[in-house]
Amino acid sequence: MTKKYFKVEAKCGHVGRGNCIWITFATTAETAKEAAKKAREFKRVKHDHKNAIRNVVEITLEEFVQIKMANDIDPYLHCKNVQEQRKIEGFESRIEIDNRTEKRVSKKKDSTYKQKKQTIYDTEIKRYYMDAIRGVAI
Repeated sequence: MTKKYFKVEAKCGHVGRGNCIWITFATTAETAKEAAKKAREFKRVKHDHKNAIRNVVEITLEEFVQIKMANDIDPYLHCKNVQEQRKIEGFESRIEIDNRTEKRVSKKKDSTYKQKKQTIYDTEIKRYYMDAIRGVAI
């Protein structure tokens, strides 16, 4: 099996809640599916999104090197914090709203335990004060 060159367009994060930025990565793999799997594991790529990979195309070695060089000089891929990210000129124009297709499952807290605990506490307080009123030794 020979390694082929692929360009993978992936959705990246760390640009604010509900936002994303699309970056084209270059990778080597035997198949397009394997290239997409590799790109999904790159830093900043939204790993848990089903639509994190938009496009996978086989490319030549020259295109592979060009994409690698472009990513090497992309300040977004090298910044360490949001302050550095804000200093990037024209960065806001690259940010898109993340139209995530899958819905998040919201977990509602089960409040029955807290209610039961509060009821027991209230009962104990009432009993304590009733005993104090009656003059029973506490």
